[in-house]
Amino acid sequence: MAKGDFSKRIPVTSDDEIGELAVSFNQMTNSLVQLEGMRKSFVANVSHELKTPMTTIGGFIDGILDGTIEPDKQKYYLQIVSDEVKRLSRLVQSMLSMAKLESGEFVLKPELFDFRELLCTIVVSQEQRIEAAKLNITGLDEIQSISVNADKDLIHQVIYNLVDNAVKFTNESGTIDFKAKADGKKLTFTITNTGKGIPESELPYVFERFYKVDKSRSANKNSTGLGLYIVKTIICSHGEDISVTSRDGLTVFTFSLPVVVS
Repeated sequence: MAKGDFSKRIPVTSDDEIGELAVSFNQMTNSLVQLEGMRKSFVANVSHELKTPMTTIGGFIDGILDGTIEPDKQKYYLQIVSDEVKRLSRLVQSMLSMAKLESGEFVLKPELFDFRELLCTIVVSQEQRIEAAKLNITGLDEIQSISVNADKDLIHQVIYNLVDNAVKFTNESGTIDFKAKADGKKLTFTITNTGKGIPESELPYVFERFYKVDKSRSANKNSTGLGLYIVKTIICSHGEDISVTSRDGLTVFTFSLPVVVS
């Protein structure tokens, strides 16, 4: 195992303490095998995601500098370069966030803010993508102003990741529905999207780091398997929880936050 060979298992031949130790050791080995597999997949995904935009950026910039790309088309290709740079930035930011979360470096900075206002701001920021996919947005008008006490920047990241995920996997002309209600102590928020959904066998793993749901769900390969892991870590750091269900073409993410009691 010290050399990276996790193929061996200890035979369990008794029910005493030695047998229990062998079972625990084998379970640890199985966990290491799974983690190593996810690590290799993660490195491969990140390497690909870094290489592709850098190749695109380099190619278009060289084309502009050497005159291969005509002056009247330079603005169009510079916009592509700009989009690729932003994608690289998002990837790097995700990795930095993950590192901070795992090391315990980040400190919560709770403040009072209007959950509905934050949600609407994020949805509006995705307007172009939503219109391009002809998606229907429902439920926002029914959400009332709700004051919550949480780290606003981190909750912004949570909502943004969930909205981005919903837009990415909703079928064309499909629907994304939002609900938020407070019972005096907690706010419960749900985001539901139509589409193929998440296979039942995948559901237990969607919040694990490095995990990437079956690529066949979408032609978009930009996911690095970090978004939902970061989302769950942030929500849990607030002492709350997040869950997901997916059945009959509906995928539902639900999380809670503490509300401000007046």
